[in-house]
Amino acid sequence: MRLKVSIFLLVMLSIASQSGWSLSLEKEIEKGRLEHQKVIAQFGIYRDAKLQDYVNQVGQRIAKESTRTELTYTFTLLNDDMINAFALPGGYVYITRGMLLHLGSESELAAVLGHEIAHITEKHGIRRQRRNTLQNVASMGAAMLTGQRGVAELGQVLGGVLITGYSREFELEADEVGASFMAKAGYSPTAMLKTIEILKNKDRVEIQQAKLEKRPPRVYHGFLSTHPDNDTRYKEAVEKSNALLVDYSDFIQTDEFLQQLNGLAYGPTRQTGVIRDNRFYHGGLGITFALPSGWRQNQVKNGVQFVSQTGDAAFELMTKRLKVKTSPELMAREQLGFSIREGRAMTIDGLPAFIGIADRADTVFGVRPVRLIILFDERRRIAYIGQGSGRFDLKKLASDSDFIKIGFSLARMKRDEFANAKPLKVQVVRAESDTTIAQLAASSDLPNYAEDQLRVINGLYPNGEPREGQLIKIID
Repeated sequence: MRLKVSIFLLVMLSIASQSGWSLSLEKEIEKGRLEHQKVIAQFGIYRDAKLQDYVNQVGQRIAKESTRTELTYTFTLLNDDMINAFALPGGYVYITRGMLLHLGSESELAAVLGHEIAHITEKHGIRRQRRNTLQNVASMGAAMLTGQRGVAELGQVLGGVLITGYSREFELEADEVGASFMAKAGYSPTAMLKTIEILKNKDRVEIQQAKLEKRPPRVYHGFLSTHPDNDTRYKEAVEKSNALLVDYSDFIQTDEFLQQLNGLAYGPTRQTGVIRDNRFYHGGLGITFALPSGWRQNQVKNGVQFVSQTGDAAFELMTKRLKVKTSPELMAREQLGFSIREGRAMTIDGLPAFIGIADRADTVFGVRPVRLIILFDERRRIAYIGQGSGRFDLKKLASDSDFIKIGFSLARMKRDEFANAKPLKVQVVRAESDTTIAQLAASSDLPNYAEDQLRVINGLYPNGEPREGQLIKIID
């Protein structure tokens, strides 16, 4: 039996080696090119030719100092608000506009791009794939030897962990190698330390917010685990590249860098309305309504969805075409199939409406009782259908007063309100002598945690304040 397992492993190792453990240059480039098409299809390119060109110029400057100049590097700014940067084999490097928002200088941009270039030069993607394949092969051999399928399944799980993110070993290597590339290109490697600190601060804020909202945190590459606080090894690895630093006279100064971010899109790619001062505006539908303080919008495939700060209550709104003569109550009972416990017809903002409670309906929390609010805009032949539900509701609706307030605030937008429906953007302004982050947060259109968010994107977290004359980013 052991002989059979040995032969099996040798065969599998031979097959795996032929399938790409040691890719030729041509195969590596082709692999990256095919994946590049998928990335662009998934995220989309940010449509700002000037900003795209700028990111490419910085990237190419660093790539010239890399150890794999035989590659043709492609740098792409992706239209995504998540904080992310990554690389594919063959020379493909990506940075999202969400990441760009959090950077404060060209050197910090160089740190991000240099780190990703290092992932390519050190072939981390290919090496990670190799480790995953080895893990799977070893687990299959162990399963044959022991006769237990569970061993093989465990191997698959471990393999999955290996490909969900780079190990600390690879991340530190990318930091060290990337720092040497950026130093040779004239950028101070200490900017990498600053960049990591910004990302860690963003992670800290996100983890705090997620805890309050009872949801999983969305963090960037797990930097809090791969780069722990007071990491002496990491700092020494980066700082030793200072010895390679060369003078470079064509830097874009901090103010010039920030000015390039003026007008950068903020928020989800697929904009479905905007929240300003706890009021939601949807220009396409021409409708607006008020939200309770602290509620946030979630992106969903159909309609719009809003969730309370603790994540225990949700309000969903969708539309339906009016094709036949009916009433809001008849639509609820006959077309939508709700089992109405109680309710009554009324008008809201001059529109025919029905407000009631349905006993059992599908919600984001599963089957729950819902507060149902339906309005008819007969001129536009549109029905607005709102559902409020709670995570722990059985018969009563714990947040019913919030749902009712939302329903009664529904209104058609007035002409001067359409300006409020424009997507949020980054605005770069100059701080005055009395400017504070708290003041900026109080007047910001950011719906939640405005002060923390403004501090993070300006490198002032947890309690820094802007200097007089300093350019700072706000969201408007």
